[in-house]
Amino acid sequence: MKWILTSAGNIPVDRKAADKRLLFRGTFRTLAAGEAVALFPEGTSYTEPHIMQVKDGAAWAALEYTKWAKENPDQVKQGAENVLIIPAAIVYTNKSKYRSQVIMEFGQPIGMSEYIDQFLSTQEGAPRAAVKRLTAAIERELTQATINAPDWDTLYAARMARDLLWPEERSINLDDFVTISQTLVDLFSTPDLVPNINAIKRHLLTYYSLLESTHLTNAVLSSLPLPATLDPRQPVPLPSRLFTLSILIRDTLALLMRLPFSIVPLVIHAPAYMVARVGARLAEDEEETQAQNKVVFGLLLLLMIYPAAFFIVWAFLRYTPVGALVAIAFVFLFAVYHNRLINDNYER
Repeated sequence: MKWILTSAGNIPVDRKAADKRLLFRGTFRTLAAGEAVALFPEGTSYTEPHIMQVKDGAAWAALEYTKWAKENPDQVKQGAENVLIIPAAIVYTNKSKYRSQVIMEFGQPIGMSEYIDQFLSTQEGAPRAAVKRLTAAIERELTQATINAPDWDTLYAARMARDLLWPEERSINLDDFVTISQTLVDLFSTPDLVPNINAIKRHLLTYYSLLESTHLTNAVLSSLPLPATLDPRQPVPLPSRLFTLSILIRDTLALLMRLPFSIVPLVIHAPAYMVARVGARLAEDEEETQAQNKVVFGLLLLLMIYPAAFFIVWAFLRYTPVGALVAIAFVFLFAVYHNRLINDNYER
């Protein structure tokens, strides 16, 4: 396990070490070689409507390395003595949805020049104060790069308003997604800014609750053949039973035509899907942990399914060298076909 983790680029950390230089020894070695180190400054994954407190680990590592590099210039690659912190944020368009789009936002680089003098000061409490200032700067950049609401109701109302304004999930340019979402959050966080904003927020939350309880989305409802304008005070004739039945028959036939091409890959991948679902149920209240469990549990099953498929095909080809190449190609193309099948039909 140690070899797997270290070969993947993980840096061992001795958390019991009282000396921070021993704690960050692997980090120093990597930075001194001119390489980058990725840290998660919040220390854990969680599901909250805003960024929780950013911990001091990233700031301590950056400032301790800067101090160590000044004291050991002969051990540092040229140009690697000045470390920069690049805040990076991950934003999902819909975290709970399969194959959600992911946005990477980067903040302004943070240099150590503004903090290192205070960190090197002999004055009591100065190093810790410098670390706190740097941590606050990191938190500000991360907050600007993400969507943050004071509470869940505000976040849900803003999300519902965004879905109503842009019914199609991919109709918002990803470069504008965070800005649009945060603008709506700020709007619903300012009660006196717009007349009747509280009533609007309440209606949006009611609509959101109805969608959640029925397992529907606004995108699905907006795609229905309803009139362009709906007035709750005026009756609107519903589609006829015959028209509804024709749509049902059309969609059923379309699915049945695809079924023969889908059944084999779905059956072979079914164990991975079922185990991933079991993993998600272990943390039903935490979207972050659900996603992590799905990935880990699903990958573990795939690591058994694909090698087994390879050996079955290779055995069918009598374990010949050419048969091994054919088996590898078959498994690869089978995986590509499965992914394309899911991507093409998931929204149907």
